[in-house]
Formats: sequence, structure tokens, C-alpha cells
Amino acid sequence: LFQTIQRKFGEITKEAVGFLGESLQRIGTKFKSSLEVMMACSECPTVFVDAETLMACGLLETLKFGVLELQEHLDTYTTKREAAEQWLDNCKRTFGANEDIYRMNTNAHELELCRRLYRLHFQLLLLFQAYCKLINQVNTIKNEAEVINMSEELAQLEGILKEAEAASENEEIDISKAAQTTIETAIHSLIETLKNKEFVSAVAQVKAFRTLWPNDIFGSCDDDPVQTLLHIYFHHQTLGQTGSFAVISSNLDMSEANCKLMELNLEIRESLRTVQSYPLLAQTKPVGNMTSTGF
Repeated sequence: LFQTIQRKFGEITKEAVGFLGESLQRIGTKFKSSLEVMMACSECPTVFVDAETLMACGLLETLKFGVLELQEHLDTYTTKREAAEQWLDNCKRTFGANEDIYRMNTNAHELELCRRLYRLHFQLLLLFQAYCKLINQVNTIKNEAEVINMSEELAQLEGILKEAEAASENEEIDISKAAQTTIETAIHSLIETLKNKEFVSAVAQVKAFRTLWPNDIFGSCDDDPVQTLLHIYFHHQTLGQTGSFAVISSNLDMSEANCKLMELNLEIRESLRTVQSYPLLAQTKPVGNMTSTGF
């Protein structure tokens, strides 16, 4: 979901910045910087934990509210994105793309585009902060004495499986017919393959099993086979017991990214305030049925 948000966020930011005239290119550069920081967060932490463990640690209710907060920010973000997309489309229909002859007297419209793009960037920052807060809350589980922290084990397995996935592209793996009889036999085959450290074969098996049982425990063709294997492995290792937990983090320090995004948002906001004080822009109003929202 986050990667889908990032992709659309990147598309509208690049397109909107490309529409801006020379007078607003400095703000456009800041939008690009904000986009770069957000795109660097593509590998979000993956959490492995069961509901019983959350309840035992007293975190289930806390996380429920965290998820609701996340959903609220996501809904607002969607609204802001649609508003920015609508204004950009209106600008392109009214003034054309980049031809100078059609780009006269567009300052007010470009400024409104910047306002809407700023709101979009700010809302994504709030969404990102809510996500970081949720991850940090889950991460407190590892401090519980009775909890088994499998983070390091799964992180190592993830690295090995990623290498295996790259290698599996050039290899053909024979999968026994017995393994393809039922979902249970398929899972058993995967677990045994992982135990035997036949990681290339494990990746190939997941892809093959998806064709037999699409959108089941093995996921769909669009899902990451490495993540699917990690979930199956974690589930098997913790079968019949509670208290196991793992967080596989990306290499990026999310707190550092958060600080950088906040800094850029403040810079964009101040730049917008400065630009809005220019007499020429203050006197110019959008044309037709294009209504400015103000800052």
C-alpha cells in the first residue's frame, strides 16, 4: 500500500513541478527534495507478531487506535491528492502543457497548485509520522522479558532469500509432484527446503505454488516471494506457541527521514508565504471556474 501511495505521490509531484514557471522553480526544487526523502523510505519495516502476544503485552488496544489514526490520515491524504490532481488537470486544460504562448498570466494558478501540492506533502508527512509511531509502539514488545525476539534471525533469512531470488531468475527448478498435491504438502515442502538451505528452490516453489493456489497463503504473482517465505517460516516456527516477535527494518533511519521531511515542509511553507506577498501575485486571480483555496 505504501509503495502504491509513493508511486502516485511521485507522479503528481513531478508533473506539478514540471508545470511550474520560472518564478516558482525554487519551491519546485524543495518539493523534489521532499519527494526524494519520501521515496528513499520504500522499504518500510515489516512486523511479525500474533494477537495473543499483543494482548499479553497490553498493546492490542493501543495499536487499534494507532491503526484508526493511520486510516484517518490516509483518507485525508487521498482527499488532498485528488484536490491537487484536479487543479493540475484544470491548469493543463486551461493553459496547455509547457508552450510559452499558452503559459501567460498563469502565476496565480501555479501558486494555487503549489498550495495544494504543499498540503499533499504535509498530509503524507502526517501519515508517515503516524506509521512511525505505530512501528515504535510495536517495537516496545522486544523489551518484554518473556518475548522471543526473532528479528535478527528473520533479517538474516531475508538477506539470503533476496540473493536467492536474484539467482532463481536464471535457473529451472524441478518440483516434485508430491509437493504439489495439497497446500499442506506444499507448505511442508517449503519448510523442508528452507531447513536444507535450498533457498533458490524455495523461491521457485513459492512462484510455482502461486499458479496452483492463486491468492492463497502463497500470495499472488504481484507479491514479493521473499516476504511470503518469511511469513510462512515465522508462522511455522511459532506454531502452537505465543510470545514470538520480529521487526525487519529497512536500512534507512526513519527518525532521520522524519526530521528531514519536517524541515523541508517548513521551508516550503515559508517559501509559499514569501511568494504570496509579491504584489503581482496578490493582484492576480484564477480565471473561469477555477477557484483558489487560499493558504
